[in-house]
Amino acid sequence: MAANTAPIFSNAGAISLGTAITAVVSDYTGTGTNNVVAFTANATNGGFVQRIRFKAVGTNAVSVARIYINNGSTNATAGNNTFYGELSLPATTASTTAGTVDIDYPLNFALPAGYRIVIGISAGTTLASGWNPTVIAGSY
Repeated sequence: MAANTAPIFSNAGAISLGTAITAVVSDYTGTGTNNVVAFTANATNGGFVQRIRFKAVGTNAVSVARIYINNGSTNATAGNNTFYGELSLPATTASTTAGTVDIDYPLNFALPAGYRIVIGISAGTTLASGWNPTVIAGSY
C-alpha cells in the first residue's frame, strides 16, 4: 500500500459553542450523567481536533477536567469511551478588574466520522460559575 504523501487539511472550521459546565462528576469512564458532549466530528468524513480551551466563567473551586474520546455511540456505556486525559483547573474568582484564566489543552489528532469528545468536570463541591470548554477543530 502506498503511503499518503498529500497532507490532509480541514475543509471548514468547526468550533463548538458550548455552555458552562457547573455540575460535577466523579467517574473516570465518561459515563456520568453530568459529562458533556463537547464536539462531534463530521458524520461523513470525520474531523481534526486542535485543542480545547477551558475558560473560567467566574468564581470556581479547584477542579479537574477529564477528557474522553467516544466512538459516536452513547457515552453512558463505558466501552464506548476511552479516558484520554485530564487537566487541573485552578480556583478562580470573578472580578470586574481582572480577567479569569483560560487554559488550552492541545489534542492535535484526527477523529473518525461521528466520534465525539466528552468532558466531565470533577470538584469537591458544585462549581459556582463553571468552566466553558470550547473545542477548536475542523471538518474534513
